[in-house]
Amino acid sequence: MSRQDQEHACKAYTELKSRFRDVGRLEAIGEVLGRDFLTAMPEGAYKSRLAQIAYLYRRIQQDLVNKDVQRLIEDAQDHEEAYPNLWSRENHANLREMVRVYYDHSLIGEELMEHNARIINEGRRNHKAAMERNDWHIAKRHLTEVLDVEKRIAEKKMRARGAEGLYDALLQDYCPGCSLSQVEKWFGKLEEELRILLPQVVDKQSGRMAPVPVADFYPAESQMWMNEELLGLFGFDFERGGLYQTGHNPVEGGTPDDTRLVIKSVDTDNFLDSMKSALHELGHGIYIQGLPRAKWRYQPVAKDMGAAMHESQAMVIEMMIGRTREFFNFLAPRLEGLFHAMNDPALRADNLYAIKTRVRPGTDRKKADEISYFFHILLRFRIEKDLIESRMNIEDLPKVWAERLHDMLGVFPENDAEAVLQDVHWFVAKFGYFPSYTIGHMIAAQLWEKMQTDIPKIFSRIEEGDFVPLTQWLTKNIHAKGRIYSMSELLNDLTGSAPSPDFLLAHLENRYLGDG
Repeated sequence: MSRQDQEHACKAYTELKSRFRDVGRLEAIGEVLGRDFLTAMPEGAYKSRLAQIAYLYRRIQQDLVNKDVQRLIEDAQDHEEAYPNLWSRENHANLREMVRVYYDHSLIGEELMEHNARIINEGRRNHKAAMERNDWHIAKRHLTEVLDVEKRIAEKKMRARGAEGLYDALLQDYCPGCSLSQVEKWFGKLEEELRILLPQVVDKQSGRMAPVPVADFYPAESQMWMNEELLGLFGFDFERGGLYQTGHNPVEGGTPDDTRLVIKSVDTDNFLDSMKSALHELGHGIYIQGLPRAKWRYQPVAKDMGAAMHESQAMVIEMMIGRTREFFNFLAPRLEGLFHAMNDPALRADNLYAIKTRVRPGTDRKKADEISYFFHILLRFRIEKDLIESRMNIEDLPKVWAERLHDMLGVFPENDAEAVLQDVHWFVAKFGYFPSYTIGHMIAAQLWEKMQTDIPKIFSRIEEGDFVPLTQWLTKNIHAKGRIYSMSELLNDLTGSAPSPDFLLAHLENRYLGDG
């Protein structure tokens, strides 16, 4: 019997587990509907699907926020205080997370919750249309509505959480335990150090011969076969998931029993783009599949630790492992056979490694090198903070974007599609999400340093394609913990340190100026 179905000495807590189990099932249905929305849904179902998803979130709100749940929580808290010896650490953490979920939802009424769910799902279509037409006006109309809703939500959360401001209240949704002031300190140090490191690396690499570009025809079927094989080598369970393409932007998520990874439709001119996306989503996928579903399944304690930790798992696979020399030593000979390109200089291991570690600032976040990537996040972080805090008007967004991007990286976007339209996040109301990429990068470097100590012959394993021990380490130390611990508690216990930009700076200096 799973822990969520076991009777507890506290009857109120047993009832809460039952109610949260049913809410978890509804949320899982929402995840499946969302994946179908991106991949297989017929175009004619668009309006009805929006209504279905919006209603589902209203129903979740109704099931969570009511007097019965409030009474059960109060009774369970009284029991926990009176009989602490009857509460294991896991049950204590589960009740803590139940309380957090209840109060977060209680801040937002049914109408606002349903409205927000509709906007989120409309956002993907509006973003796709704006990108295809390079049309800022489509984007502006939608983003104006999103901002209005997100500010209303932020105001409610700010008062309840005692947050530093509207933006800080939203940031906490994606980076639990991180305050805006802490994030600004981390980002300030990274900006200061990377403004020095970036030109040093560019100068060092300018003396080398440019890598041979990957520029051939790489069939979509072959690329997807390669991507699926890589997922399998890392231990992704295809009995509980799969890899799919979408005309929209990819999205993380899914459930441990139905983990459908979604990447942008394959570009037949460059297999490295789809491979990068597949490796990134793989990190999200193995995290989801590794959560403690057998014991806790739909309980709040079985959820992930938030977007920052989620992005760290994606960055460990994509950035740390997937950009080592050893990874390309493993990959290169197999690519020659797959793409029928024997002795192709573009597919040599050293050339592929040079491509993936070449530092050249550009306008595209998703194609950015590992160093300039930070400045793309810094740009978005500062802009979305100004928008939420009403220090910037939506009409000024394209101009401000271009000016700040040039100040940071010395490049100008040619059009809005290369600039403010390139990301889907704001269209789907993810204000406060962007910092999780850099915080995730920081944590990934921290974990990568520990993995090199803990896993024997780790680089030899990578070169041989023996990736499962790496996934097993992540599952044991991160995934299987669910939300029993906070992010800082987990990292302190595992690595001896709280999150810090020092690990990322050391990693970048070693890889790009040292021998790494």
